[in-house]
Amino acid sequence: MSMTTSHKPGASDELMRLHDRRVALIRQAANEARDADYQARWGDVLARCADWFSSLPYSPMLYREPGGAFRCTVETAFYAMRLAGGQKFGTNLPSEQRRRIEPQYNHAVFLAAVCSGLDEPYRHFTVVRESDRTEWNPAGHGALGPWLAGSAYALHRRAQALPVERMRTALLAQNLIGHSLLAGYEASVLAELFGAINPIDRPHANESLVHKVLRQAVAVAADFDRKAQQGVYEPVQYPVPAAIHVAAAVQPAVTPAPSPASTPAAAGAAGAAASGTAAIPPAGAPPTDAQAAPTVTVPTAPSSTASAPNATAAATPVAPTQSPAPASPGPTGATNADSSPKHAVSTKPDQQMGLPFAGETPAPVAVDPSAMRAPAARADASAQPPNFDQVLDGMPNMIREFFRALREDVAAGTAKVAWTDKGLAIPKRLVGSFGVASDTLVEHLRRRGLLVSNVQAEVVLAVRAGELILEREA
Repeated sequence: MSMTTSHKPGASDELMRLHDRRVALIRQAANEARDADYQARWGDVLARCADWFSSLPYSPMLYREPGGAFRCTVETAFYAMRLAGGQKFGTNLPSEQRRRIEPQYNHAVFLAAVCSGLDEPYRHFTVVRESDRTEWNPAGHGALGPWLAGSAYALHRRAQALPVERMRTALLAQNLIGHSLLAGYEASVLAELFGAINPIDRPHANESLVHKVLRQAVAVAADFDRKAQQGVYEPVQYPVPAAIHVAAAVQPAVTPAPSPASTPAAAGAAGAAASGTAAIPPAGAPPTDAQAAPTVTVPTAPSSTASAPNATAAATPVAPTQSPAPASPGPTGATNADSSPKHAVSTKPDQQMGLPFAGETPAPVAVDPSAMRAPAARADASAQPPNFDQVLDGMPNMIREFFRALREDVAAGTAKVAWTDKGLAIPKRLVGSFGVASDTLVEHLRRRGLLVSNVQAEVVLAVRAGELILEREA
C-alpha cells in the first residue's frame, strides 16, 4: 500500500516551536549554567534532528502523523533523561573520576536517545523528491530537510520493512552528532553510547546502564503513543495555561449577603419615604402593640388589612434597638409592609437567566457552602502525608514526583490501586504511564526496604510506603 499525496517539508524552527514545552523540560534536565553551552551540546543537536526528519512520520504504527518522527525523538529524549536522573553511572570508579565522568554519561544518554530513531522512517517509507523524482537515501544524502530544499515530496510505504541494522543507525548518528561533541569523552562512555543507540527491546547479558535506560525510555514512549491512539484523544491546539492562572480562575468569590435584620428595616424605610405618609410619634408617647418588636401579640379583633403587617413582622425577626422609629399602624402601615417584600423580590437576580438584562447591575450571587465541601475533601485526600519526607528519605526527585502524582490521581479516582494482605498493589502498566520504569521503581524501593514483592504484572509496596499513596482502611 502506498501513499501518493504530496507532502510539504517542515522547517526546523517550526518543529522546535511546536514542541517547546518538552524542549524546555530537556533544557531543565540538561542543567547547563550558560545558554551557550546548552545550545552547543543539546539545542543544536535537537535542531539537526528536526532538519533530519523534517515532516516525516516515525512509522506506520507509531507516531504516524506528519512530524511524528521528531515528536518521537523529543519524547524519547525526555523520558531517557528523566530515567537517567535516578541512576548512578560509573559506580565502580573512584569518586573523583566518577564526578568527572558522570556528566558525560548524562549527555551520552541524551545523544543515544535522539539518534535511536534516525533510521526508522527510512525502514518503512520511501521518500521521492517531486522536483527530480529522486529517492532519498540518508546514508548518502544526509538530512531530509536540506536535501529537499523546499521541494514537496511523495511518501510511499514499503511492501516489507527493511530489517533493523543497528550499525547503520550508529553510522547515521555519527554523521548527525559530529566529531566536535565527542572529543574529550572517555573511551568507556563512547563504547556505551554507540552500544545503546537503537537499543534491543529486551534485556540481555552484560547490558550496560545506558542501554537499559534507553531501552526503557523507548518502551515508555511507544506505550504512551499506543495508548493515545487507543484513547482517540483530540490534539490540543491551544497553549495550556499555567496552574496558578487556573487556580485564580476557579477561585470562588464569596460576597457577604445582607443581614436579614437590616433588610426589612431598609425596605420599610424606603416604602415610608415613597408614600410620604409615615408619622413619627412624640417622644413621650408610649409604644403601641404594633410597635413593640420584641414581644409578638395576637390582637383579638384585628382588621384584615392590619393583620398582614403583624404577621409579616412576626415571621421576620428584628433586632431590638434602644430608640426604635416605627411607623403608625393602619392602612398606611399596611401599604408600607406590602411594599417591602415586593421591593426585595425585584432586586433579586433572575434565577432562570444566565446573564442580566442590559443596563442592569447584576446582584451578588451567594455561594452555596455545600458545593464547597467536595473540593476541600479532595484537597485533603491528595495532600502530602506528614511522614512523606521521612519514608522517602534519600529517594531521587523522580520517585518522589511519582508518589505525589499517583496519590493525586488515586484521590481523583483516575488511577486504581488496591490494598492486599501484604501491602499496596500497583500495576506495572500504571507505573509506566507516569514515565517511570517499573524496574527503576523496584530497585529504589528494594534498597530502602519498601518493597514486599515484584511479580509479573504488579508491584507490592510495604505498608508505610503504600500509605503515602492511599490510606489503609482499619
